[in-house]
Amino acid sequence: MAAQESMTTPEENQNNMEKCYENYILIDVGANLTNKKFGRDLESVIQRAKDSGVQKIMVTGTSLKGSKESLRLTRIYPNTLYSTAGIHPHDAKSYTDETWLELRRVADNPECVAIGECGLDFNRNFSEPEDQRMVFRKHVRHNLL
Repeated sequence: MAAQESMTTPEENQNNMEKCYENYILIDVGANLTNKKFGRDLESVIQRAKDSGVQKIMVTGTSLKGSKESLRLTRIYPNTLYSTAGIHPHDAKSYTDETWLELRRVADNPECVAIGECGLDFNRNFSEPEDQRMVFRKHVRHNLL
């Protein structure tokens, strides 16, 4: 009988969860909203995220082109979308000094809040490991400057 008294209804559980999270800001830190799949319904994707309690969304830059597109989206949805600037390990082979300079210019914008996507991916090796290491070092050095 005591176990039954401590059971809560689904509505009570929902209310408890809402109280638990009311002091938190929910941020999606890895949204790939530059993907063409979102081209037609980006507005509704962002609205559904907001309706679910997500207040800020970081749009991940995985290449120079993707980083520029991420930045463009942040200007369409200010104070909701923020961008990152980076080169995914798979795209390390596309690195040039000119690309890096342009990427740094993207990163210098106030809407760009992080460096990345970056890292190492030796599982698939779409880019040679040494290229990945070199680009990763660039990301880390830029982030520390």
